[in-house]
Amino acid sequence: MPTSTRAMIGIYNIKDKTVSASYCHYDGYIQGVGRTLNKYYNSQYDAEAVAKGGYIVRLLEDYAETRQHADRDGRRVPCETYESVDQYMKNGRDYYDTDYLYLWDGAAWFFTSCDVPQFEEVEMNLMNNV
Repeated sequence: MPTSTRAMIGIYNIKDKTVSASYCHYDGYIQGVGRTLNKYYNSQYDAEAVAKGGYIVRLLEDYAETRQHADRDGRRVPCETYESVDQYMKNGRDYYDTDYLYLWDGAAWFFTSCDVPQFEEVEMNLMNNV
């Protein structure tokens, strides 16, 4: 049986300081979701679409295709809203026992995992792990 690396993909709202985040079931590790976010969802518009779009099975290059896979799966799970970045970091992992948290801050993608106790920039980690 295949295992999944689960992730939450979030976006920070500077106006009210909240985080909206959606669950992604597969490929949540930095070389999977992290690389895809950094390469294909590296704008405010695209980050907002994926973070606020609700449950996805896996994140693909094309968000329309990503949504088709999620819709075929039949789950209609909306995004979660956290009152702050701290609350997202503290409680986001509890959502389906998530392995990675991603956060768009308006300029770049950041991530944290069990191995990384604070948010670090995705791009810098991808460059260091190539």
